[in-house]
Amino acid sequence: MKRIILWAATSLIMVGCSNNDSDVTIQLPEDFQEKTLVVSHVTIDNVFNAKQQEDLKVVYDTLEVKNGVARMKLDPAGAARYNIEPPVMSRMEPDFYASPNDKLEVSISSFEPLDYKVKGTQLMEDLTTLLSITGPIQQEYFYLVNNNENVSEAQTKAIMDRYDAAIKKFVADNPKSPAIPFAILDLSGDDFKNAYDNMTPEAKKSILMPYAILYNQQAEEMLKDREAEEARKAEVASGTITAPDFTLPDLDGKKVSLSDFRGKWVVLDFWGSWCDWCIRGFPALKEAYKKYGDKIVVIGIGCNEPEADWRAGVKKHQIPWLNLYNGDNKELYVAYKIEGFPTKAIINPEGKLVDLTTGEDPTFYTRLATFVE
Repeated sequence: MKRIILWAATSLIMVGCSNNDSDVTIQLPEDFQEKTLVVSHVTIDNVFNAKQQEDLKVVYDTLEVKNGVARMKLDPAGAARYNIEPPVMSRMEPDFYASPNDKLEVSISSFEPLDYKVKGTQLMEDLTTLLSITGPIQQEYFYLVNNNENVSEAQTKAIMDRYDAAIKKFVADNPKSPAIPFAILDLSGDDFKNAYDNMTPEAKKSILMPYAILYNQQAEEMLKDREAEEARKAEVASGTITAPDFTLPDLDGKKVSLSDFRGKWVVLDFWGSWCDWCIRGFPALKEAYKKYGDKIVVIGIGCNEPEADWRAGVKKHQIPWLNLYNGDNKELYVAYKIEGFPTKAIINPEGKLVDLTTGEDPTFYTRLATFVE
């Protein structure tokens, strides 16, 4: 449901392969009418060493189908992911992971809806078990979001929580399974890190371990970013940072400086007419502007757009507060550590930065009230 997305494979190498001395036997559904079956694969080494899409070296095997069965040899180059192409358009397709010396039996009951099993290795048998547990929950999720116009966050969260709980239970029940590095990719944040850090030596021997290693690197970067963000928030909340001064032109071309408003509470709104969430935030900011009146000075700062677009945006959305134009002045973004738009800053009468909020967050107004009221 939240599976890490790796490179998409598009290159094509056609290789005929139909050999009785097969490594993989594919039993097709009873209604399968085609005389051939296409199976593509890419080695796991290529997935992680490719610098561009062509380096993936995806191979497409065209297999002969006899009596509803197709047979194929595995790539001797190394462990790989194999995908069986359905005869009709389908949201999902059967896949399996295998090493060169494996012997597998793939049994496909149906391509749509997808129903298949893979036997022959501990990895694939465990992945099949995992899919039997998580698949129905996935289907429930897809049905809910695709067939209901008003799905609440609570409804989707309840299903995703059950999905995560099922994965955690599988990991706890099968700690040595080679499927563990794959299973935990669907966990997020601390749940993933906890599962990754506590993986058994046996699970780490899995041919799928490179996927978990990559995801762990990404998770650690995200953790560092989160810790840096928390440190930044704590520093701002301490009220010890002097808000960086600036001088920008208003709608009349007059130069206005932040320091002009020392002695008053100031709210800075970094926005752009191109930013949908910036626009969505205007009603709430207008309510606060009306509510607090002379208690605060609100300054809108137009960012990352031509001056004409900024002026048109101010007019279109009838923005009543002071509006200044920054354009693409990156120095101001760096000074205020802006990581996204909108960004709102609260500055106290002493000129100290006491709050910095990225994104349209309703709790911003709760914090504003604690300062101003």
